[in-house]
Formats: sequence, C-alpha cells, structure tokens
Amino acid sequence: MPVQAQHAYVEKRQGVCGGRAVVLGTRIPVWLLFKLYRAGHSLEEIQDAYPHLTPSQILDSIGYGFDHIEEITADIWDNSVEPE
Repeated sequence: MPVQAQHAYVEKRQGVCGGRAVVLGTRIPVWLLFKLYRAGHSLEEIQDAYPHLTPSQILDSIGYGFDHIEEITADIWDNSVEPE
C-alpha cells in the first residue's frame, strides 16, 4: 500500500489566509513560495526574501505545491492581480 506524503511544515487554519495552505506557524501562503519557485527563483533567493523561514519549510511548501498542484494553481489564479 502506498504511503501518503505528509508535509510537516504546511498547515491550513480557519481564519488564516482564507483557509489556504500556509507555512506552519506563519501567514505566508504556500502558493506564493511555489509561484516564486516556478518563476525561477532559487531556494537561496526565496530564503533571502523570507529569512525567517528555514530551507526545510520552503522546500516542504514547494513539495506540497507539487503534490497538490490543482489546489495551488487555483490559489495562484485567485490571488493574481489583473490590470483594470
């Protein structure tokens, strides 16, 4: 039987970022870190932008994004700013 992947540094809390996935104990949405990674930013660049996050937190968030691609893609779409 396959083992379900767990993401120790990702959580969803009611009332935090609309219940979307965030880095555990923060209000930093997973979709944002995933979007930065997919845009070509390195782990080091993301950590420079969010120095209070550990590499493990960032990598787990990116992994969560790949494991839940439809959810995270929808979150990115919902949070994109369209020009008026």
